[in-house]
Amino acid sequence: MSESTDNGLSEQRPGGVQSLERALDILEVLGRSDEELGVSEIGEEAGLANGTVHRLLATLTYRGYARQNPRGRKYTLGVKTLILASSARERLGPFSQPFLRELMEASGESSNLATLDKTSVIYLEQAPSPRMVRMFTEPGNRVSPHSSGTGKVLLAYQPPHVVDSILRQTELPRFTRYTITDPATLKEELHLIREQGYALDSEEMEEGVRCLAAPIFGPDGSIVAGISLSGPVGRLGDTRLEELIPLIKRIAREFSESLSQTLST
Repeated sequence: MSESTDNGLSEQRPGGVQSLERALDILEVLGRSDEELGVSEIGEEAGLANGTVHRLLATLTYRGYARQNPRGRKYTLGVKTLILASSARERLGPFSQPFLRELMEASGESSNLATLDKTSVIYLEQAPSPRMVRMFTEPGNRVSPHSSGTGKVLLAYQPPHVVDSILRQTELPRFTRYTITDPATLKEELHLIREQGYALDSEEMEEGVRCLAAPIFGPDGSIVAGISLSGPVGRLGDTRLEELIPLIKRIAREFSESLSQTLST
């Protein structure tokens, strides 16, 4: 009899290795939490039996990908996982520069690259607009995913249980009168984003600012980052955004293809 629970979160993908899939589920649960987690908490979130979690954590801890606090006996990500994440971000930033510059030059607006880190969006790279009035987001800055175009596009391509976990932890704070604070409304928008292939932030993080974002996918088809452009509402009206949507989707597609080719060689 299988040790996984019946919620379907840790179903094996075709051609996958079940133990590896489950270990990655555990690492993703630890990666989304700002606090140490016990075996039962990890098992509930990942959809795995406690025995399976305990066994896999022993290996992950031995290899340095998880760490157990000897006092509370709870777990967090290990040093090796953090090193891998840091290395990936350092490589992704420079790789993105030609695509960010193309997007900035074609749109006239600042372009950004960001990824999801636990329950927040972290900006990795930017190509600033040469205009006097421009949006500037310092690499390393963090924002809430539900209120930014990049954040919403990153959420839209996550598994449903990951979205639920992030929404529970962040509680959807309001930043402007336009911020979506209702989970059901946000999920409807995430479904629309997946259908159309892009996300919009219309003054949801900061009044007077609009953002257009598209997903960047890795070789396995999972989302690894979001690329976006942002500028003042006066320059990014509905007509202008309609002109820019095909542009950002094309650049995001070419970025994804180039990234997949690089990582596959």
